[in-house]
Amino acid sequence: MTDELSSDQIEIIQEFSQESRDMIEQLEPTIIELGQSTDNETINAVFRLFHSMKGSAGFLEFNNITRVAHAAESLLDMVRSDQIDLLPEHVTLLCESCDFMKEALDCVDENFNDEELEEESKAMAEKFHVAMEGGPQADEEQPPAQPAAQETATEQETTAAQESSAQDTNSEEQPDDGLVLEITEEMVERFIQECEELIDNAEQGLLEWEKEPDSQDYVPMIFRSIHSFKGNCGFFGYSNLEKLSHQIENVLDIIKNGGKFAPGNPFDTLLHAVDALKEGMVSLRNNGKDTIEELDVHIEALKLLPAPRLGEVLVEKGVVDQDTVKQALDQQKKPLGDVLVEMGKASPEQVEQALTEQTSVKKDVPQPKKKPKAKAAKKQDIRVDLEKLDNLINLIGELVIAENMLIHNPDLDGLELESFNKAAQQMGKLVRELQEMAMIIRMIPVSGLFRRMIRLVHDLSVKSGKKVDLQLSGESTEVDKTVIETITDPLVHILRNSMDHGLESPEERIAAGKPETGIIRLNACHEEGEVWITLEDDGRGLNKDKILAKAIANGLVEGDGSELSDKEIYNLIFQPGFSTAEKITDISGRGVGMDVVKQNLESIKGKVDVDSVPGKGTTIKLRIPLTLAIIDGMLVRVGTAKCIVPILSIREAFRPQPDAITITPDSEELVRVRENFFPVVRLYELLSVTPEFSRIEDAILIVLEYQDRSICLMVDEILGQQQTVIKGLSEYIGNVRGCSGCTILGNGDVSLILDVGNLVEMN
Repeated sequence: MTDELSSDQIEIIQEFSQESRDMIEQLEPTIIELGQSTDNETINAVFRLFHSMKGSAGFLEFNNITRVAHAAESLLDMVRSDQIDLLPEHVTLLCESCDFMKEALDCVDENFNDEELEEESKAMAEKFHVAMEGGPQADEEQPPAQPAAQETATEQETTAAQESSAQDTNSEEQPDDGLVLEITEEMVERFIQECEELIDNAEQGLLEWEKEPDSQDYVPMIFRSIHSFKGNCGFFGYSNLEKLSHQIENVLDIIKNGGKFAPGNPFDTLLHAVDALKEGMVSLRNNGKDTIEELDVHIEALKLLPAPRLGEVLVEKGVVDQDTVKQALDQQKKPLGDVLVEMGKASPEQVEQALTEQTSVKKDVPQPKKKPKAKAAKKQDIRVDLEKLDNLINLIGELVIAENMLIHNPDLDGLELESFNKAAQQMGKLVRELQEMAMIIRMIPVSGLFRRMIRLVHDLSVKSGKKVDLQLSGESTEVDKTVIETITDPLVHILRNSMDHGLESPEERIAAGKPETGIIRLNACHEEGEVWITLEDDGRGLNKDKILAKAIANGLVEGDGSELSDKEIYNLIFQPGFSTAEKITDISGRGVGMDVVKQNLESIKGKVDVDSVPGKGTTIKLRIPLTLAIIDGMLVRVGTAKCIVPILSIREAFRPQPDAITITPDSEELVRVRENFFPVVRLYELLSVTPEFSRIEDAILIVLEYQDRSICLMVDEILGQQQTVIKGLSEYIGNVRGCSGCTILGNGDVSLILDVGNLVEMN
């Protein structure tokens, strides 16, 4: 299939797919909100989504996507015109249509068409028709118009398309009182960036087309850019930009379907209109309003660009009347002139003369006043392939290693190099800033991930019959993009378990003295150099006894488990194949899922914590490293071995006094730090090396903190602080308990990076 498509056509299809996915992701949560409140503005926002997708898919001849989008649009149009009431099953149907769109877009990405889904699209459209029973049926599909060398039936189709488009525009105009759909600053900035690219593409296409005015090769690309621009403006409610781009689209549609321009230079008018769109974008960026001076003049000038249609010329000359033209259009399969000759209503000479006048009538096209061009809007963003960012991070990591090797070069020991030290200090500062900036570039808000959970909770509540209120907070918290991709599956599995095992049915909640609607809170925040994503429900909580009994039965626990703490028992749910569900459901109970949570988090050196109160609910916290590549570390020595300790985990370091050391009856070593006693972890025992100091009072203790627990790490010497590039351990080594990776030191030696969380949990 790709052999039949040009690179430009493939690019257009790929842009359509990405734009459609973005629109679905942004508006899918809004569709869910329709089930709670049928606000007109929310309905209009969803209507615009399907209307824009229908237009784009229709242009690209993706008829199955067009069919479903048109059916959904028709249902919403009936709802907003008060012909039918919006029911919960309508909301579910709209969600199903979004699922179909995603599947169809997958098909488009793979095959550059959606032909495989014809049966599914017909079935989906039929569901909408049934839902609209009692109201007018939506047209199942409208075949795309085909270009013609002469003026044939496309004249009728073009006229109908213009009237339909005008009605759509009028029906979509709403008072400028703000949408219920939350439009964030990030969304507006992204909108401006994409629309500036679309305007630039259209302008370049017009300039190329002007060089070859008889060519039709440039029209589809220009039409696509303007159509996408119009759809984006309509979605965000920028009516001035939408009106002007809609009129440009009408002109291009006529030409695309075989129409002709009136005499003169139409490209001047089109380029002036594009300049006006740029003016509106500048105004939008500067003051938040899409102000366009002389908007009506631009629109009138555009309306006069297409040459008058043959029927209009014949009516104006008195050869035929309007009814005759309409009758001919209704039955024509040939050019209109031939049909009128066959009907005996006009002679061949009259038709020929009218065709000549059709393209020779000079129109007095109004032009907007010349004025200085507005200062071009500055582009604030560029799109960069993620692989390029990964390569940048790797290069910065190598730069950090090279810096350490230079500054800590053993050949420089004992030398007084004042100028070198100043230069090294400046270099270190620049490398740190470069590293921080590279990390920031990769960070994106978790809002997109969180909003996808709205749809999941809605579907699960429908399946389970449970009422749920999903509360989101901390959506602006930023996380590395690769982390977002890694934690999506864990979050889905946790939500599924919370819905199935955690929240009770409405009847059970009422019997327990709770509101019938359960609450799930999803929050993200920065804590202790990590990102914490917390999911909390007010359900029945984890059944400790049931978990323990299942673990004993599966051989995961030896004995009766009486020595296990509550936290250790709760953590058993992350064992592979572990499930306490008494029956398998569509939601959970197959023994897979929670182990995926732990595996995915461990792959990015993250952790998961569980806390539960019977009858009150469960809290699951995902703890994710803020950065996966470079950290600030403290280099320590024990014997001949050197290790890196993450600085964010260090509270203090000291040499203990003998009276601060306590030995418990079971031989556990504790050190008093002010009013607290912390266990001592001898690092040389973990590394199996011979230390310089074996007595605690001779060594140095580093107080490490993880969550609410602390330990004292015993080392021989603290060598200093440095930026540390995290390198994964080789596969044949595998995971080493107590270590999160390794790094390369300035002298080329390899040093382990300690995992403070594991060290604390070991004691």
